[in-house]
Amino acid sequence: MKTAMLIKSVTLFFATVVFLPSCNRHYTPKPNGYPRIEFPDRVYDIFESSCPFIFEKPTYALMVTDTNSFSEPCWYNMIIPDFDATLHMSYKHFTQPEQVDSMMEDSYNLVMKHTVKAEDIEERKIHDSSGLQGMFYDLYGNTATPFSFFLTDKKHHFFRGAFYFNNHTSRDSVAPIIDFVKEDVFRMIQTLRFKD
Repeated sequence: MKTAMLIKSVTLFFATVVFLPSCNRHYTPKPNGYPRIEFPDRVYDIFESSCPFIFEKPTYALMVTDTNSFSEPCWYNMIIPDFDATLHMSYKHFTQPEQVDSMMEDSYNLVMKHTVKAEDIEERKIHDSSGLQGMFYDLYGNTATPFSFFLTDKKHHFFRGAFYFNNHTSRDSVAPIIDFVKEDVFRMIQTLRFKD
């Protein structure tokens, strides 16, 4: 009987010691945290190949020939290992001026496929002093790509790019990465020249 009473007393004591501190009424929830992102230095080098275009690319990115079964010559993937992301780039040469209208429409239709999940799509026209024209699309919401673009000289060359993360991500958590990469893609667009 004394042993049972001793066990109950010890159990009650430990229960009080363990559970009493948890009765604090001043609990403050901690905000969601995101991992710290280390951005690389903005250093550029020139990408040139046997393909009829040249541009500046960030040194933190790797240029790899696209080897998918549907890819064509001069299709590249600009792989960004630090962010587990890829800028898919395709190039088309054309001879008939009406072909460029079809390619521009295809690019537009590819962007509009994201309207199911996009909260907004902003279009920005691209014009530069060398005569290149194009469109830059910012896609907002839970879309597969946060941005894509195309450039053309409307004579013979058509260049398209679309940025993707290799894994599903939350737009809020990767927004700083998107902004960082977008700035370097703008640099690429500004320095892109077609070789005639």
